[in-house]
Amino acid sequence: MAAKPVGGGADPGPSPLCPSDMRLVEGVHYENVAHVCLDPPEPAQPGRPKKEGSDPHCYHYAEDLTVLEGPASDVRVCMDQFEAPNRRGASPLVMESYKSAAHFCAQRHKRMCSEPEWELACEGPEHRPLAYGWSVNVKLCNSNRAWRAVDFAKFDGDRDVAVAEANKLWQGTPSGHYGTCVAAFGIFAMTCTLAHGVRPRPARKWPGALMGGFWAKPWTGCRGTNDAHQPTFAFYETGFRCCQDPKEGEKIGRRLGRGLGHGAAK
Repeated sequence: MAAKPVGGGADPGPSPLCPSDMRLVEGVHYENVAHVCLDPPEPAQPGRPKKEGSDPHCYHYAEDLTVLEGPASDVRVCMDQFEAPNRRGASPLVMESYKSAAHFCAQRHKRMCSEPEWELACEGPEHRPLAYGWSVNVKLCNSNRAWRAVDFAKFDGDRDVAVAEANKLWQGTPSGHYGTCVAAFGIFAMTCTLAHGVRPRPARKWPGALMGGFWAKPWTGCRGTNDAHQPTFAFYETGFRCCQDPKEGEKIGRRLGRGLGHGAAK
């Protein structure tokens, strides 16, 4: 089945409830979402070795066939359109932990996006398995890059050494580089560039989690959370984006508007 991307013209534009560099994400989030995979991996056979080159991930899903289960909750949030620092053409911030990301967002009168907010922003109102559609298409996003071997020891000590190693491993692109890598609400690069830090569900062990997958994981979808790391964990492909409650965004927007108005009057 061919991919059905929203790409390119998907951005609905800014909402009056949010700052201009954020987008309004609004809809119903379901705790559990299931899709039908059209090319499921072959089941393991007892006593037989795994077939060489086999891939356990799904690349094609039945279009518009989605099962929504579990508790439903309303989501209404302003979300950064791009990865932090949220500027089109800028290099995304990496080597960021949940703790450092939360500090960055708080300094800008924002907060970390929650796990359900991130999921709905990625899935859109159709609750798609992939941010851009129903089938993996490696041409739409910065995905399918060859994995580079990591010297894990360099991330265990000196920050400068870790950053130098991260720079060697970097295969990302500037924010907004792929105009087709955009979800239904106008949020860019939710998958295939960075693993995004989020505020997880209350039942998880740590106060921070990662979502989205990085450039070497083209199969990454809107569901699937890595909750294995402490809030101080930072790695060469960990980044984030910020969120804000719509009323707060509206209030800040009004203040900025008044300030601009006074300046023009002078």
